[in-house]
Amino acid sequence: MNVRTTRRTAIATLAGAAAAATLAPTASLAAMSGAAGIVAGGTLEGANGTITFSAFGSRITLDDVDEPVLFCALTWHDPAGLDGGPLTIAFASAASYGPTDVDTERLMTGTVTINGGAEAPFALWMVDGGVVGEGGDTVHLAVGDVAVVDGTPVAGGDAGVISYEVEGELASGNIQIIALPEAM
Repeated sequence: MNVRTTRRTAIATLAGAAAAATLAPTASLAAMSGAAGIVAGGTLEGANGTITFSAFGSRITLDDVDEPVLFCALTWHDPAGLDGGPLTIAFASAASYGPTDVDTERLMTGTVTINGGAEAPFALWMVDGGVVGEGGDTVHLAVGDVAVVDGTPVAGGDAGVISYEVEGELASGNIQIIALPEAM
């Protein structure tokens, strides 16, 4: 299965999340005390060719719920990332999403599927480098036996299903942190 990730996919994901928020009953919105997110998509140069990806993460804090509600998405395609063969990674579930110690960074963890089959843990670290087109947006994905060391994902050696790690600056696309008002 070959999954194409485009700017249109990333924008559609963000638009869908925004539409869901506007369709929620007014009473539910009044109970929301904070929300923040990130939308990312584009390409970066991997060791074996151009990698395409899109990601979305949002964390909403509700007044009457102890844990924040997470909305996350990830698609990743590396043309030769799995022993020379195509690697498609798709989001399965979120364990955590949120800022790191740096305001322009976000870290998402959870589970992904590998080429539509086996599941593996992942950590995705994204940095909003600033103004669109000026560079500096970076992404770091680790899949398999994943640890987060000093806020950075690292794939370990005892991965079981897979051990995959890529880090780099976007060649095209954008990573944008979205901060919503604390209270609505």
